[in-house]
Amino acid sequence: MKKQLSFLVLMLMLGTAININAQSITYNYDASKKEQITVMELGAGSLTPEYYYRITHNNYWKNAKDRRSVKNDLRVAANTASLPQVEYADSIEADLESRAKVEAANIIDREIDMAWITEGSKLEKRLMIFKNNINVLNGKTNNEEITTWQDLGKTYDFAIKTIRKAYMPNSERQKQYLAIMDEIIQSNDNLLLRVKFLTTKNQADKLVNTLARFQHRVDENAKAGYNRWRESAMNASGVKKVKP
Repeated sequence: MKKQLSFLVLMLMLGTAININAQSITYNYDASKKEQITVMELGAGSLTPEYYYRITHNNYWKNAKDRRSVKNDLRVAANTASLPQVEYADSIEADLESRAKVEAANIIDREIDMAWITEGSKLEKRLMIFKNNINVLNGKTNNEEITTWQDLGKTYDFAIKTIRKAYMPNSERQKQYLAIMDEIIQSNDNLLLRVKFLTTKNQADKLVNTLARFQHRVDENAKAGYNRWRESAMNASGVKKVKP
């Protein structure tokens, strides 16, 4: 039992030592293998150790770098076949660089709002005129209609803010600004027509109310005229008026 336990402890220590040693080993290439691979791939270099190849692989040693060797033909063919790949890779790199420049320009065009510099002041002026005209409706119509016009003004505000924050080319951004401006102008024209209608209607209502309150005195005026005529006729005939 003790022998088995000692054996297990010994094996455990040996395994630990091997594990520690394996972890401490770094990569060191074999120079002779490296030279052989270089000769196989490029046809250059030397086969080392030379005496080994002369004794055990004499034919291979003689023909490894021979220009007439089939391997040399294969190396030339592989090199020739790889040239178009290099050109193709270069073309891909050039295309990617060109595309990157285009996308960089697109990002600048989309993130910097140049259209607002030319259209912003005009758009804000039109919207301000529209909002001021809404205030003219106070006292001319009910609050529900005024709120509807005010909500329309808020809609234009939101549309403008959305376009300013959007990721789009300046040409498209300017087109949207002009479209919003056209809608504001059209809405303002409709608002002015509504204001004129309500103003005329209110004036007409006041006139109708004034006429309705006016008391007609036709009967009284007719009696007064008749009495004046009667008095003048009696005075002309010398008849004295008898007081009741």
